[in-house]
Amino acid sequence: MTRSNTVRMGLVAAMAASLLLIILMALLKPNGKPVPESHETALPVTVIQVTLTNMADLVYLPAVVEAHVDALLAAEKAGRIVELAADRGDHVQAGQLLMRIDDRIWQANLSQATIAAENARRNHERFQVLQKSGAVAESEYDNIEKAYIQADALATEARINIEQCRVVSPIGGIVNNRLVEAGEYVQPGTPVFQVVDAATVRIVIQIPERDIFAVHAGDRMSFTIQPLPGQRFEGTVTFVATQADPRNNAFRTEITVNNDGGILRPGMIAQIEFHRGNFQDMVALPMSAVLPSKGDHIVFLAKDGRAIRRKIQLESLARKQALVSRGLETGDLVIVEGNRNLRDGQRVEIQEAERGE
Repeated sequence: MTRSNTVRMGLVAAMAASLLLIILMALLKPNGKPVPESHETALPVTVIQVTLTNMADLVYLPAVVEAHVDALLAAEKAGRIVELAADRGDHVQAGQLLMRIDDRIWQANLSQATIAAENARRNHERFQVLQKSGAVAESEYDNIEKAYIQADALATEARINIEQCRVVSPIGGIVNNRLVEAGEYVQPGTPVFQVVDAATVRIVIQIPERDIFAVHAGDRMSFTIQPLPGQRFEGTVTFVATQADPRNNAFRTEITVNNDGGILRPGMIAQIEFHRGNFQDMVALPMSAVLPSKGDHIVFLAKDGRAIRRKIQLESLARKQALVSRGLETGDLVIVEGNRNLRDGQRVEIQEAERGE
């Protein structure tokens, strides 16, 4: 390669480098307009300051109100109904007649049986005198005595048959339902009346297996009824099942409540306040502060003007409160309002701060 060629190649390389420098300078040259700074808007939030607290471990379980006695009465004899002595809504006393079935045949049987029994009694008395004097054989007297006993039993049976033509209330209470009409023919076992004694009621609750040892007969429990807002009731635990119900593995528990005023009605749904124990050193937060996240629970903290995402462990949920056992420290500021659309690290502005319970 000659010297002239070498010089020429050097000039070409220098020109190419200059051209590249010009292009780069053109690309990097500012256009004279200032670049606007990015300003992130701070979202307004309300926070609560974390404090540790001790509180009762309460759960609220559904229960149902049942009557102390709910008697479904049935006819004992076949026959036509000739009298209905009570109707739906009537207050009845124990032993009061509710219904009567035609008993004319049984009355006739009773008349015959009564006469036979009276004749047998007189005959038996006469033979008693003869037996004491030795005028009759022992075997003959035994037959007379047996005949008297049998006749008396038949008369008693006839009276029972007549009694079974009458349906009476076994309890004092209210006729909740009448299931037959006058003139109707009924068979033995046909349901005819439902009588309910609701002067005392039972609140029936199913206690989960994990909590069964926290309830005992004699405990006092309080409850509310949704149709009766603002009213609180209390009763005594009178029964705790020994064996769990295989359908739900829970234990039937009954709370007895005086209901003289009749305000509690069978079939109502009650909400039982069940005291399982006590929590120590817990953080109580409003439910609004806790957010679900892929099977976990999180909260957002306000720190240095930023939202900080924090995973927590819930111990219990009770109505509008969440009890947190892990993930927070005393003094943390937990965002309770304005947290729904936050992201980790987002700017926030505290509008209101409260002290936790």
